[in-house]
Amino acid sequence: MSTNYYTIEGIGLVKLTRRKNSNRITLRVKANGEISVNYPWFTPKNDVAKFVLNNTDWIKKQLEKHKEKKTHYQPGDVIELFNATIKIEASTKSEMIAYRDDKSVFQVKIPQSLEADSERVQNFISKVIVEASRFEAKKYLPERVLELASIHKFKYKQVFVKNLKSRWGSCSSHGNINLNVHLMRLPPHLIDYIILHELVHTVEANHGPGFWKLLDKVSGGNARKYDNEVKKFKL
Repeated sequence: MSTNYYTIEGIGLVKLTRRKNSNRITLRVKANGEISVNYPWFTPKNDVAKFVLNNTDWIKKQLEKHKEKKTHYQPGDVIELFNATIKIEASTKSEMIAYRDDKSVFQVKIPQSLEADSERVQNFISKVIVEASRFEAKKYLPERVLELASIHKFKYKQVFVKNLKSRWGSCSSHGNINLNVHLMRLPPHLIDYIILHELVHTVEANHGPGFWKLLDKVSGGNARKYDNEVKKFKL
């Protein structure tokens, strides 16, 4: 596998990755704006470039969709996490600050002199949300995974809490479970659902009938219902 970055007119920076196990060109636009292309090792780079250019309109539409979905936080916003709250407030101070004023409240102070919609402010608030979520997630998720695994007789190796960009969780072929820090924004029953989803993957690797049958069993017959509920929350 080899990766290169190219700037393509009308698109910008594109990540091109040549893979030996690929048999076709695939294109993806991530939520963070990254454009990535995987292509077979035998495909000429000129053909890859033409493929990207032929999909320029689609790429631009995807970038615009992600931009529209991006949340802008403002002073006065209150973000509820599992067992914690983040409060964003205007401040007369000259610098942006964030701190935890007690066990469950994280304060974010934004100077009135700064434009709240600016990239600098939004990046600061987003970083605080991630770190607050990570703090809460590390306290809660590993213990909850152990509890649910014990109840339903699942076996796994380790639990990792990460700031994942495009999924709520994953399970490796070695039985390691990765959970997104942003699970802390979900209601308790959906946190449990995502954990159970990944625990079921320790038995059923894919999303075939066996997977859904077992997930439905351990989630009290609510697998499809909860799956639809999760889709209403965006990362």
